[in-house]
Amino acid sequence: MTATGRVRAFSLKLRMAVLKERRAELKQRILTELKRPAPCAQTLRMLKRRKLSLKDELARHEGLLRTLDAMGPQREQRLESA
Repeated sequence: MTATGRVRAFSLKLRMAVLKERRAELKQRILTELKRPAPCAQTLRMLKRRKLSLKDELARHEGLLRTLDAMGPQREQRLESA
């Protein structure tokens, strides 16, 4: 993998770590809301939507990482032959 590919992969991994942390925080907020005597349905809906959007973004980043990993050897071969 080229230096640019490694930087992109590192950036994606860092972003994914932040997203996973945010998702865990949302999960905790959802559990806290559910423990209340009268949980707010609107708040729960909002928190669950945010959590789902983070899950979707994580999936996109994982796909990008797989693509970068798959392209790594091909990209290096093209640079060597030029």
